[in-house]
Amino acid sequence: MSLTLYFAGGSCSLPALVGLEEAGAQFEAVRLVLADGDQRTPEYLAINPRGRVPVLALDGQTVGENVAVLTAIANRFPQAKLLPFGDEVLLGRAYELIGWFSSGVHVSFAQVFRPERFSRDESAWPAIRAGGRENVLAAFTEIEQRLQGGGPWLLGEAFSLVDPYALVFHRWAPRLEIDVSAYPAFTAHAQRVLARPAVGRAVTRESSPQRLVVNA
Repeated sequence: MSLTLYFAGGSCSLPALVGLEEAGAQFEAVRLVLADGDQRTPEYLAINPRGRVPVLALDGQTVGENVAVLTAIANRFPQAKLLPFGDEVLLGRAYELIGWFSSGVHVSFAQVFRPERFSRDESAWPAIRAGGRENVLAAFTEIEQRLQGGGPWLLGEAFSLVDPYALVFHRWAPRLEIDVSAYPAFTAHAQRVLARPAVGRAVTRESSPQRLVVNA
């Protein structure tokens, strides 16, 4: 059984790293530097033609996109209880949040960071960025409301891979000059996630000075 995770520091691949660390998995971590264009090299495009992270290679077979990667990790290591497979409602809520994070919240950030993905007309970019910021703030408000008065985690009393996925967006807030003090429940949640030893190990991997070679 072999596992390889292709990831990038500071990206949405954090929850996959956290999942493998939480599970105590033995895996190879291949770090890409997106600013240097590692995701556009022929070697990496042979692994994922979309040029995105994360990608998980399981016994030679590759899986991309967070909803699939996180599901694969949780299935491979059921003892870690990374997703609530035994509860239909909670599992549905987990996938609801993961789906929203990947197709909604992340896309809103992309509107700000990469408006060229949404229009080739540069004159439209300021409006795209402004709309993206508004959408991000609305998402932060919803996450804040979900955490107010509930359990310590987004699904209630049990930690899941939904939680480090939400952390991704909290960490991106400074890039949009968002005052996170306006979201105290979300900020407290981010601190709880960061306090977990497995998350600390994942963050250390992200910031490792060692840059691994991408192999096809």
